[in-house]
Amino acid sequence: MIFEKFIFTNFLKKAKENKVQKTFLNGALMGLTDLVPGISGSTIALVLGIYQKLLTSIKNIEFKSLLKLDFKSFDFAFLIPLISGMIFSFLVFSKVFSFFLSHEFFRAIFLSFFLGAVLSCIYFLLKEIKIGFDNLFLMLIGSIISFSVSYFSVGEISLSFNFEVKLIISGFIAIFAMLLPGISGSLILVMLGVYPIVINALSNISNFESLKILVFLAIGIFLGLLVFPKIILFFLKKYYFLVLSFLIGLMFGSIYALWPFWIYKKNIFANKTILIPTKFKFPEVFSLEFLLSVSFLILGCFIFFKIKQKLLIKS
Repeated sequence: MIFEKFIFTNFLKKAKENKVQKTFLNGALMGLTDLVPGISGSTIALVLGIYQKLLTSIKNIEFKSLLKLDFKSFDFAFLIPLISGMIFSFLVFSKVFSFFLSHEFFRAIFLSFFLGAVLSCIYFLLKEIKIGFDNLFLMLIGSIISFSVSYFSVGEISLSFNFEVKLIISGFIAIFAMLLPGISGSLILVMLGVYPIVINALSNISNFESLKILVFLAIGIFLGLLVFPKIILFFLKKYYFLVLSFLIGLMFGSIYALWPFWIYKKNIFANKTILIPTKFKFPEVFSLEFLLSVSFLILGCFIFFKIKQKLLIKS
């Protein structure tokens, strides 16, 4: 009890000094952007000036010590309010996203908007690098990997052993993307075909099936946190532009996963309707669905173009 009281008192003192409310808000902004397939929460962290602190705080965590209830390596004052803010955004905004993803008409508009966001992000990332053979090669590799993963991820959804493994792998790869400025972890989940499942699980967290989904995803995220912060810090310092080229390739390949127009079949999963894409299609030109989708694609491009412009000016 004395130890717990000391930890809690120390946390409150440090939280007060480090403006816990501001850190919570930063976490909420990061959480919202990480839900969006197209913009990375780490990009927001970079602009807010907390990216290096985030990676360093995670890298410094001694997970073996945590299991022994030794919390000296855990930056409570920074990580607790930041994670709380992210969780707040995940739980609140996932309900809105879940609604759009479960209705075919709204889903097309939803994906169009974020396809526009991805195109806008690609444009800004391309401006950061000088095009050379190495860069083009890594873009090609990234595109092939991203497209292949997206193409082979379309399929039936059921919480079987294979799907549980897929969720762990998805969490493992997604946290890698979330920790990198420029690519969204949600975009990885889209490519792997589990994004609607995860969003529905977050929006219906009281359901046992939803909890199972989130637990397996969390296992993958935890494993990723053990591995990636040190690797990312090393490669970003040594090979920043090559890493950026590979990320651009991943985003190019993800255009297939964000294509708005599909023939779907419906599946009930964790008491929610999930639309399973079964066949790629082209809409009728000048149909309401097509016109609205094109309008929202342009809107997504424009909004994220302006956001990126302002972020670059501030940074």
